[in-house]
Order: sequence, then C-alpha cells, then structure tokens
Amino acid sequence: MQSDTGLFSIPHIQERRAPLLRLEKQAAAGFHSLSLEVSIQADIRRLFHALTVPEYLEAWLSFPGELPGFSTLAARVDDRFTIDHYRAGRPSITISGNYRACRRRNVLFSWRVDGDICVPETEVEIRLRGDFENSILSLQHKGFTSRYDHSWHAILWSSSIRKLAALYGSRDRAA
Repeated sequence: MQSDTGLFSIPHIQERRAPLLRLEKQAAAGFHSLSLEVSIQADIRRLFHALTVPEYLEAWLSFPGELPGFSTLAARVDDRFTIDHYRAGRPSITISGNYRACRRRNVLFSWRVDGDICVPETEVEIRLRGDFENSILSLQHKGFTSRYDHSWHAILWSSSIRKLAALYGSRDRAA
C-alpha cells in the first residue's frame, strides 16, 4: 500500500514548477533592484559615519526634483531611523526603516517611503572596502514593485552618492 505522498511529489507537477522558478530569477534581474559602486576619497570609518549619523545624512541625501527651499531632517533612535524631507516648510516625503546590520564595512537596513511618493518596504545594503586612500562604496537596493519606484530611487542614489563624494573633495568614480 502506498502512502499519500502529497502534491509536490507528483512528477508532472514538479515539472511545471521549474519554469516558474526561472521566471522569478529573471524578473529579479529587471527593475526589482539597483546597484551602484563608486570610489570615494575617504576612509571607511568616515564614510560609515556619513552613512549612519543623522546630521551627516542630512548633508548629502539628495531627493529627485529637489529645489532651493527644500530641507531634510534625519533622526535615529536605536536601530530605527527616519528621514523627513520638507518642501516649502511642509512635510513632503518620509523615509523610515530599521538597521538590520550596522557594522563599519556592512550596513543593511529596511527602507520605506511615504508621503508625496509611497514605496512599500524595500532593502538596502551598503558595503565598504578600502582602496588605498579611497574607499569603494557598493550599494544594492532591492525589492521594488514598479519601474517608477526603481527610477525614482536610481535618481536619488546616484545624485546622493555624487554629493557624498563631493563632500570629501572627490568626484564619484565608477569602481
């Protein structure tokens, strides 16, 4: 007598599942994530603080469509952070998240955008590695559900990283 083996042990069902897994892997290579890598003329310790200390974040984070009169206020309590962006004195965008790892060479955090634009929770990982007098900053942001969210963040991260590099007296250079 043969026992009930369940749905996934039936051969023709398993054959149908394999193509679905391939499609998920192909979709992940599209607009669902973005990656940037730049060389910045700063040591890892200084870059780590620029990435995690609220007062420093306010100096380099650059939002798409930002004009004079915009301002940014960042705060951190334990592993939670918020970044509020104001337009003409009124709240425009709030970014919030939790640090899942916050080490000098690896910063991993959740990222959610609310306000004039809303983006469900995504994940950002930033890795830092030394390169003589420079540091290589590698950023991966994943979990986007639309091309618009991906494009908005691509503009945000590229302009912000360019501004961060300029604060250290270097132009961002592809690593």
